[in-house]
Amino acid sequence: MSPQLSIVIPVYNSQITLPHLVSRLREVLDQQYAAYEIVLVDDGSRDQSWSILEQLKAAHGARLRIARLLINSGQHNATLCGLNLSRGEIVITMDDDLQNPPEEIPKLVEAIQRGFDLAIGAYDSKKHSRFRNLGGHIVDMALQGIFRLPTGFQLTSFRAARRPVVENACHMGGVFPYITAMLFANASSYTNVPVCHEPRGHGRSNYNLRRSLKLVANLLFSYSSYPVWLMLALTIGAFLVSLVFGILTIIRALSQDISVPGWASTVVIVSLFNAMTMLSLTVFGVYLARISQQLTRSRRPYVIRDLHD
Repeated sequence: MSPQLSIVIPVYNSQITLPHLVSRLREVLDQQYAAYEIVLVDDGSRDQSWSILEQLKAAHGARLRIARLLINSGQHNATLCGLNLSRGEIVITMDDDLQNPPEEIPKLVEAIQRGFDLAIGAYDSKKHSRFRNLGGHIVDMALQGIFRLPTGFQLTSFRAARRPVVENACHMGGVFPYITAMLFANASSYTNVPVCHEPRGHGRSNYNLRRSLKLVANLLFSYSSYPVWLMLALTIGAFLVSLVFGILTIIRALSQDISVPGWASTVVIVSLFNAMTMLSLTVFGVYLARISQQLTRSRRPYVIRDLHD
């Protein structure tokens, strides 16, 4: 029998917070849900996180399912691994640093039970650093444009989704997964749920502005055609400029005495064909992007080293 609820948490260098996180999760979930599982995926931590997870598994038994990846694969790949391992009808994803309070989980579950496919926590006040907030804002803008989300819609890693949405997202595969985009691509209805966001108690975030910009690039190239359309717009602009320049050159050649024979025709031909070459490369780029998407989905984004059910 499948559990009602799965909590999926990617873990990285969180040996201090893990016991508190699991304790608070058990306290909340035991009171409200008869059947649930907590899936923790260690993303190649460099501290004692895996040893702590093994101790917690021994203490909590079947309620905990733990996995360790062979190498550090990134938060989204670790989350994808957890989604693949999950079995619940409703799946919650959250961070391992206790900034997502376990006490807020019932709010997300209630939104799914009201009929939404995807419920995303909307923080009352973000407690991230200034640079991470800036990077997150850039990522949110990209996602809002790709999926035409309402203005002001918040996107966070604290979210809940129905089983079919999770399964379809997992089937998308890809070497560079972006979990929020994958869930949105398979959800027909979604909502924001107001939740608290607590200050980080230990350590510091692994995200910075550089990593956020890298995520934006991954998002744009993997889940949208924006780069292609941008190049197409630039190509059309270059073609129009070359056309105007060519017309002006011809007018000048006809109305003025040009001392270099063939100069006018050479400028017109070079300008025109350079623009046409760019247009051709853009068309080829569209096909290459589509072929690349198909090929990369055949590769595994992570490798599990250890798994304890």
